[in-house]
Amino acid sequence: MKKQTFFTLISIIVPTVFLAACGNQQTAASPNSSNVTSQRQPKEKTSFPLTVTDEAGNKVTIQKQPQHIVSVTEGTDEILAGIIPKSELAMVTNFSSDPQYSHVTNFVKGIPQIQDANAETIIAAKPDLVLLASFTNQGIVNQIKQAGIPVYEFTDFTSISSIEKNIKVVGELVGERGKSNQLVQSMESKINTISNAVKDKKKLTVLDYSSYGYAAGDNTTVNQMIEMAGGINAAKGLNGWQKISEEEIVKLNPDVIIVAESDNGFVKKVLSDSALQNVNAVKNKQVFAINGPIYHLYLNI
Repeated sequence: MKKQTFFTLISIIVPTVFLAACGNQQTAASPNSSNVTSQRQPKEKTSFPLTVTDEAGNKVTIQKQPQHIVSVTEGTDEILAGIIPKSELAMVTNFSSDPQYSHVTNFVKGIPQIQDANAETIIAAKPDLVLLASFTNQGIVNQIKQAGIPVYEFTDFTSISSIEKNIKVVGELVGERGKSNQLVQSMESKINTISNAVKDKKKLTVLDYSSYGYAAGDNTTVNQMIEMAGGINAAKGLNGWQKISEEEIVKLNPDVIIVAESDNGFVKKVLSDSALQNVNAVKNKQVFAINGPIYHLYLNI
């Protein structure tokens, strides 16, 4: 497989996962179109009251179908934008309106935004469901729960399967099981098409590297993306996200290096780094920037 071809495939497979996750299946509009709307579907509805156990092990009871939802993660912002009407979103994160991070900037216009999770602000919005992640301060989580508001905590963001599971969970919680299942089926179909297209190609070693010095190892969504695109993760020997030195990059000697498009000038910096001139990816000018919103979404879902 030619090196440029690998970049093309990784550029396709990443948006395939996330545009499927946040796109509207009922319209031809893109997920960032101001025309995106999500209408309730009669099939595969959730029965309420609903009691489930969240990923933090807490029991969550939702008395009726939520109509005023607060999203405290970038990932749930985008999932919700694909499966519920805009009128049912009470708050979203500030990342959702930043084109550097988000595909749904037009969709979220006019929706109040959360810059830092704050219990008082969230409670004041009078939500009937709050979706947040395990990295949210537990004191804030407890305050929201004490106000009698259902809270679902997500903890797993490390693979395509966990993303698919999260989409289905959100669909169940908001009463849109059918739509969430459609999104997951669309993802799987497109991923399978791409994976089949590269299965007989020569595999290249690929390093996902950030301007902060971190590389994506095993047990990351990035690792799975690279493998689906027909590559081998050069940093697979690492567990999760690990900071690595230039010396370690030289030892890994990847054929391709991918970085975030939002890391302004980082591709040029890597290509001109005197310590990396013997690395295959640098010698052959195979250092590429992945679209900013796509890149940040797969790190933060």
